Amino acid sequence: MKKKKSKIALVLSGGGFNGAFQLGAINFINENWKRITGLKAPMKFEIIAGVSTGALNGSLIAMNELALLNDLWIHQIGEKGASEIYTSDLIDTSSKADKIKLNIDIKKLAKKLIPELKVKLGFFNKMGLIFSKQKRKQILQSIIKEVEQSIKVNLPKYRSIANNSPLRKKLEKYLDRGKINGTDFLCGFVSLDTGKYHSVKHGEFSSEKDFVNGVLASTAIPMIWNPVDSVRFMTKNGMVNSLNNVDGGVRNVSPLGDVIKMINQDADFHYKIIVINCNSGEARKKNFAKKSIAAIAARSLYEIAVTEIFNNDVNHFMKINNLIKQAEAWDDEILFYSDKMNALKSFDAVIINPHKDIEMGNALVANEQLTTQRMAHGVKMAQIAFEKKVFNNE
Repeated sequence: MKKKKSKIALVLSGGGFNGAFQLGAINFINENWKRITGLKAPMKFEIIAGVSTGALNGSLIAMNELALLNDLWIHQIGEKGASEIYTSDLIDTSSKADKIKLNIDIKKLAKKLIPELKVKLGFFNKMGLIFSKQKRKQILQSIIKEVEQSIKVNLPKYRSIANNSPLRKKLEKYLDRGKINGTDFLCGFVSLDTGKYHSVKHGEFSSEKDFVNGVLASTAIPMIWNPVDSVRFMTKNGMVNSLNNVDGGVRNVSPLGDVIKMINQDADFHYKIIVINCNSGEARKKNFAKKSIAAIAARSLYEIAVTEIFNNDVNHFMKINNLIKQAEAWDDEILFYSDKMNALKSFDAVIINPHKDIEMGNALVANEQLTTQRMAHGVKMAQIAFEKKVFNNE
């Protein structure tokens, strides 16, 4: 049987600021591209699929903007901290600490929850000159009731503990679908309204604004950042307007399945897939008895739920792939089919994970030291992965 030509796909998981690990691995791959692939041309992936921080990293890699991606992580996020990506009334995003530091801004919280409070208190301070003590007590009780009512009305509108406007501004400045050539970039996000996971190619978004919204939605960790109101994109059944969209990692931590669907439709090529995960696959033991709401959210979503979903996702596809490879070795006429009756193809894969004994730090925390450590670890684990398997020597 004639050997098929190869294409290379890149799969990038979610992981918050641990996405610096992905960049370290990507830098290693870029510097060793010829040795890894046997190709003389610069690093190029035919397919890139990303969710959450993987969507951010993947979009710039697809645009061939690796230098810009390094600048974003090293000189912006690394040197200036989390405030380059988000602000918060609860979290001190300017802190250089390795752990989440709370800095509750009472004035801002009061303005959101009790917008009338300042006017009421100003009036109360002056009324001592006019009313008796008993009358002032009655007026104060009235104000308290109004404050309680105001909190009941405004608290449900408080949809997140942080604001990702800084990230939106960067995406609006950096993203340009016109720079994506020869690569299919897939961005994954979830609609809270329907519960559906959408994997959308860059060319399917109805506008540049929707492309920005799609990548932003993919990074929008529920409860941490507000859902993105609307993302419009084309499907074979027409235009879809997905509402209230959040992090694709909620349903699909590793978009490996998105890539497999695409390669099964490309019969003329054999695919080699590089999967870069920001999590080790094991949640490290920690004491959370006195942790903050932000730390609990990051732990629950990124260190426990994300780890479990990623393990199940990748293990599922790798088991199927191993079965297909065994069948092909026995008889290349044997075919496996998906539940939609599409023929399944085998692929070669390299999976790059952080080491389980290395502390990557809280996914919501960024500083220069953590970013450097995460990137260095990404380089090291990519080196180890490709010492075991180099595509062009198979």
